Amino acid sequence: MGSRNENTPESLCEHENDKLLASGNDDNLNKTKYVSTPVEGAQLPLKTTSPSVEGRSNTLSSHSRSSKSTDAKTEDHNMKIPNWRKKILKFSVTLMFFVMAIGVIVIWTLHEGGGEIMKEDGLFTFDTDELELFLNLREEENAIKLNLGGVELKTLVKDTSVNDKCENPSNKYCYVLADGTALNLRSSQMYGVQCYHVSWKNLTSFLPEDCLELNHGFWYGFVNNKNPSRNTWPIQNMQISKRAILTGHNKGIGDIYDYYWLSSTGTTFYIINDVSVQVSFNHSNNNLFCLSPVSKETSSSLEYALCQGSSMKEAHIGTSKKFGLQPAVSFNNTDLEWIMDFIWDTQSLVIEDTKELIDFIVNATTSYNLSCSLIEIPLKFVSHFGDFKISSDIAKSLEELKNLKCSMLFNVFPVSSFESLNFVPGIRSKMFIENSFSDATYLQNYRDTQCAIWDLWNRNVQRFLLKELSKLMVSFSIQKFNLLTVPSVDRLENNRPSRTKELYTHWLNLLGNLTAWPNFQEATYRTQNIPSVIEISFKEVPSEKNASQICLSNSIPNLLTVSLYGYPLLVSTLDLSTMNDNVDPEILLRWLQVSTFIPAMKPPVAAFIQNKNILSYASNEILGLHKSIYREIDLQKYLVNSDQPLIRPIWWITPDPKTFTIADQFLVGDDILVAPVFCSGQRFRDIYLPETAVKSVWQHHFRNGTIRNFAAGGWLRKFHVAAFEIPYFLRKDVHPIASSDD
Repeated sequence: MGSRNENTPESLCEHENDKLLASGNDDNLNKTKYVSTPVEGAQLPLKTTSPSVEGRSNTLSSHSRSSKSTDAKTEDHNMKIPNWRKKILKFSVTLMFFVMAIGVIVIWTLHEGGGEIMKEDGLFTFDTDELELFLNLREEENAIKLNLGGVELKTLVKDTSVNDKCENPSNKYCYVLADGTALNLRSSQMYGVQCYHVSWKNLTSFLPEDCLELNHGFWYGFVNNKNPSRNTWPIQNMQISKRAILTGHNKGIGDIYDYYWLSSTGTTFYIINDVSVQVSFNHSNNNLFCLSPVSKETSSSLEYALCQGSSMKEAHIGTSKKFGLQPAVSFNNTDLEWIMDFIWDTQSLVIEDTKELIDFIVNATTSYNLSCSLIEIPLKFVSHFGDFKISSDIAKSLEELKNLKCSMLFNVFPVSSFESLNFVPGIRSKMFIENSFSDATYLQNYRDTQCAIWDLWNRNVQRFLLKELSKLMVSFSIQKFNLLTVPSVDRLENNRPSRTKELYTHWLNLLGNLTAWPNFQEATYRTQNIPSVIEISFKEVPSEKNASQICLSNSIPNLLTVSLYGYPLLVSTLDLSTMNDNVDPEILLRWLQVSTFIPAMKPPVAAFIQNKNILSYASNEILGLHKSIYREIDLQKYLVNSDQPLIRPIWWITPDPKTFTIADQFLVGDDILVAPVFCSGQRFRDIYLPETAVKSVWQHHFRNGTIRNFAAGGWLRKFHVAAFEIPYFLRKDVHPIASSDD
């Protein structure tokens, strides 16, 4: 990170411009012209060469007579042809010419704008012959091209009927196939964005595959990468073969499930209905983003929208308002005091009993002035999934933590394992979700254990869970719950594609009835309307360039994407599982530094037990800076129906080619710029300082007390960052006294 490589923002931008100028895009440009100018091609019949009446060639050489003998022969030859034959020949040639001309004109007219072949409303053009949708967004740009249906649809579209079979006969952009499949196209405008809706319904005989060409700017969002830490920003360089995006116990796309993508051209793509889909992205460098329903059994429809705003920022704001990518109004009633202290993560502790944990908490609170605050009850303290009980020997230790004024964070499993005391009674009382195809309790492998899923549509189940969790709260001073990943149940019942989303909602509402908002979620699916805390996990990983070097995974792409998806209250965690629960001291420092600027932090107790010398730094500098930032920021304004994300990409304030590919920096609001260091031993990195308002500079506070101002709109090359330095900048309205090296 300290030195510059080939993948600089400038080189990536030049590569992207090369793609936009490539010959493969000429089809789009020509197609737009072709659709919008139906009179073009009127001269085509004139290109047909007609024989001369005199039987001579129409070339220039035919008009110069080279010799009298040649002319004489021609005249003799003409004299030998009877007049009646010459008249027949003239008539035949003339008739042939008119037939050819009329044929060309008819074919051209039908292909160019005939009512049954091409339909156009000024906003989009749909070519029913090629099954291509062209969005005529801006006159100065190529139209965005969307291929509809896939190859199989082209054999079915011949039997397409017209409006009489559509739900709304007045919709001239409705097509119904012989098997009943309906395709509807419409446009709408709201919140400053123009949207184009594509709706497939009554899917029976085939599954449509719609493909969007990716030749318009840079794209951002999740594309079902099986390794969330490898999600990129933008996603342009990723190649994903067709795979299913399924909600539930499947950590495929960073634990947050929402079908939303955003382009630097100010174009957004949003899947409206809650269906499990399969996507491919730039597979084999085909420059296409394709999606289709997973199966006919689970998805009888597919509806999505392509929207465009005047800019990237405005397109996102308008789309988030239109489709609900905004935090809940009920965030008004949230308890936020706990974010000012550490939330202690105990999951990576390797202990036979709790003595080591107790000793750490006592030492941290007495010697380092750290609050016990909120401490997570280790999963190993709970006997089996679904028991809602803590063994008596563990309960004594938790009582000691309670006496230290610790509040507990309790992990809630949405399942019951077959070993649980509640498993057999639950089956007898029909408390678990059943598979509607077999009318039997549905069992799923959950964390390597066979489990049944609590049926929260059942009021008796809700009452039972409320009772059991209430007992735990009273006994162990539980302040918050952490809902662990809910398994996918979308495939268990026809025509119920959003069951997993409903299950998340039921669980969050149930837990919200027990504690003050918000509760934590390990994973979620479209629950922006319910106050909750989402984890962003960083990992300790080997360096890709140097196997002997340890790095912190760059989770900034996930952080930015989840923030844009409408989840403002994020908590940073450090996963030690990849390095056998050992942590490099400098990696712990670098994680603390980047986490300072995220609303909440959950440091692993095991890491501090290994590195007690870092506790003082964590208490005085990290937690002190974190508190000052979030006491100064009006966090509430970002939590209640805000269309402005708290954690922002650099292009939010400076949308230009340099910022579109910056994946290792972020903004907190508009005034705090964070440029983390990710690898142990790294002491330099390049930092881009985005352009700001006039007379505004970026100010850096060094650890030794020195303050320097740097001009906006350029790069700081090889900026030195010592191990205990925190690389962040504050926007200040003062005149610059030191210039950055652009």
